[in-house]
Amino acid sequence: MSKAEQHILKNRTSKWHTDHILCSNDMIRRCLVIFLNLIVLVIIVSFSLRQEINETRLYIEANLNLIKNTTDSLAYRNKRYANTATKAIADFDKHNKQLQVLADIHYYPDLKEFGFNRGIYPNNLFNGSLIGPGFPNQLIQKDTLLFAVLDELWAEQQVHPVMYNYYYVSHALKYFYLSSKLPADKFNTTKEYFSTDFYYKQRSQSQPLDDLQKGMYYTYPYVDFFSHEKIITIKSPVYSNNKIVGDIGVDIPVKSLIQSITLPEKLKSSLNFYLYIKDKKQKIEIYDGYSNRLLPSIPVHTHLNNNTLIFADISPWFFVNFAIKIAILGISLLIILNYMNVALKRHKFQKQRYQLEAYTDLLTGLFNRRVMDTIIKDIVTENNKNGQPTALIIFDANDFKIINDTYGHDIGDLALKHISSTIKDMTRDSDICIRLGGDEFCVVLPNADLEQALIMADRLELAIFSGYFCHHNIKISISTGCTVIAKNESLHNALVRADKILYKNKKNKAENKKALQQQLNNYIFKSPPNFPKKE
Repeated sequence: MSKAEQHILKNRTSKWHTDHILCSNDMIRRCLVIFLNLIVLVIIVSFSLRQEINETRLYIEANLNLIKNTTDSLAYRNKRYANTATKAIADFDKHNKQLQVLADIHYYPDLKEFGFNRGIYPNNLFNGSLIGPGFPNQLIQKDTLLFAVLDELWAEQQVHPVMYNYYYVSHALKYFYLSSKLPADKFNTTKEYFSTDFYYKQRSQSQPLDDLQKGMYYTYPYVDFFSHEKIITIKSPVYSNNKIVGDIGVDIPVKSLIQSITLPEKLKSSLNFYLYIKDKKQKIEIYDGYSNRLLPSIPVHTHLNNNTLIFADISPWFFVNFAIKIAILGISLLIILNYMNVALKRHKFQKQRYQLEAYTDLLTGLFNRRVMDTIIKDIVTENNKNGQPTALIIFDANDFKIINDTYGHDIGDLALKHISSTIKDMTRDSDICIRLGGDEFCVVLPNADLEQALIMADRLELAIFSGYFCHHNIKISISTGCTVIAKNESLHNALVRADKILYKNKKNKAENKKALQQQLNNYIFKSPPNFPKKE
């Protein structure tokens, strides 16, 4: 880009323009653009994937905490029920003689059990079922009052999405009172149950003192003796005269724990839920949403109680699918951005082209007269500030009208193109070649004095005259006028002075033409002027 072009576009191009090998080499530039696009794509996918993983983990952790809150709610209710039952037993003991039996207790010979509401004898008004092995103890009659208290407690309105079942087990009298009515073919017990190790390990007397002081405790997940389901039981002790006489418990099937949360089906199918017992290092499956384990899963967990954790393993393929979608979206976005960038560059190039065309002569490709009022003034002012001279050469074609009239305007145009191509070849990159109009031209020589301008003028005269420019084998010569723009002198005054010199020299055009022909005949060529290299 010439100095004049830089001045034309100086307010319209980026000041950070760099002619670097990475920018100038087309292949390297394309590879660099692809590399930068890949980096941007990786950053977009990585950032989005990280955000998605964090948000998904927080979302699942919140749902796991919802399970914990549900079980905690049931645990605290169960503790309250046990405290109420303990107070009721104490009241019954005070009024023992005045109490009445509220229901008959039946014996079932075929089952070798006692109880009521088992679907064999007509049901009574209690909501639950009484079940015990062998013959009923007469003291159980007094506990029918406790059953009424428990029915009232368990009838409280509770909104819990998990499945659960309350019961009361009497360690003293060896029976169960269930919160719902179960027929004999659904639930049975035996005398041996109350002598098994399982029973003794589950009862409150076998629990640590700290758990008893809290008023509740969680059992390990176990297979229920009667329903054969894997369950967790939350128990609270019931006291009489400061001794544990029974437990109120709530059974929660392990499989139903995830019913307390609502997850999108797509996410749920990418999760595996399980319980982990810390001291036993035991893993208990709850829900299997996926089976592909080629990649490591992303675990999320929360404490169900002090010894039990509930885990949710997130399938990595859930995030792989997300990353693919983000990558496709990112690629689409980068394609759009790159297209916009190319369109903007084309627009910018087109705009610069129009700007240069506004200052360019269409026939010769030289600058037109407009640069005199804008660009040249700026260059002269800049050179004056730097203490550098600026020379002018003004010239026009001799007998140009005769060529036009004799051979036509097409030949005249060829003459002008011959002149313009010659001066472009003979001048420096920093020199500004201008077609002022018609057959009149001007060359602005920054950082050149008068002597250098005269040498350049002689060279131009000889070079232009030395060659034929059309098939008619005719030559064209020029007359020149040189001057140096004085400091604080206007460009107009310098042009007027150079123009006067031109017309003075034009009076001797015949003699000059003969001298040029003589030089050509004698092969005498002047050496090029010794211009400074700094531009």
